[in-house]
Amino acid sequence: ARLHQKVFEPRFLYHCDKMGYLVWGEYANWGLDYSSDKALAVFLSEWAEAVKRDFNHPSIVGWCPFNETWNYRGRAQRNELLSTVYDYTKAVDSTRPCIDTSGNFHVKTDIYDVHDYNYDTELFRKNFDMLVKDNILYEHVLKDNPNRQKYGGEPVFVSEYGGIKWAGDDTVKSWGYGKNVTTPEAFAKRYCGLTNALISNKKMFGFCYTQLYDIEQEQNGLYTYEREKKFSDHIYDEIIRVNTKLAEIEKE
Repeated sequence: ARLHQKVFEPRFLYHCDKMGYLVWGEYANWGLDYSSDKALAVFLSEWAEAVKRDFNHPSIVGWCPFNETWNYRGRAQRNELLSTVYDYTKAVDSTRPCIDTSGNFHVKTDIYDVHDYNYDTELFRKNFDMLVKDNILYEHVLKDNPNRQKYGGEPVFVSEYGGIKWAGDDTVKSWGYGKNVTTPEAFAKRYCGLTNALISNKKMFGFCYTQLYDIEQEQNGLYTYEREKKFSDHIYDEIIRVNTKLAEIEKE
């Protein structure tokens, strides 16, 4: 699981260690003016504290200090900020992979992760099949920003996908990705179609669905905000079935 944009409390990580629940160590960079020359001083001291504090948790399988540092509200990504934080992280912990920034724009990374919210299951599969056939990663950030980001053959991880809205009632004001589904069965069909596309791709080593449970402004989780079931058991059975399939990359 991605502990998205948060430094989680040690108690949570302790239970992850005990249960064998694998997580990424992240940081809340949203709102940071990463275009500023003061950003490194603001960011690095707290990130360093988090990495050193959580280094010995076996549940943490990788580090990801930034998320979606694309140009936003006049803030342009500073590549030297990302590369410096990456270098620091690897100097402190050479045993784990580090993703410089999740989503875009990659500068220096051990893993090439992407965020892809295409809800057309066949097009989703077709785009990632190009990775197997021609070693081409077709993804909207690469396509739209060929001078900012290039795929260099790194291991590929789809760290955000899906985000299918299901509130049980279309009158509920909330938000999800793509065209809304109208039944739980349609939710399961789209979820399984997208996930199968990743599991059946022999160059895809991991995926992370958006998201495990609803949050304040989004109702696209597999469970409610209160961590209660949103669907009947047969829908969860379908989700579990696809999630526990042997992935193509495991057959190599």
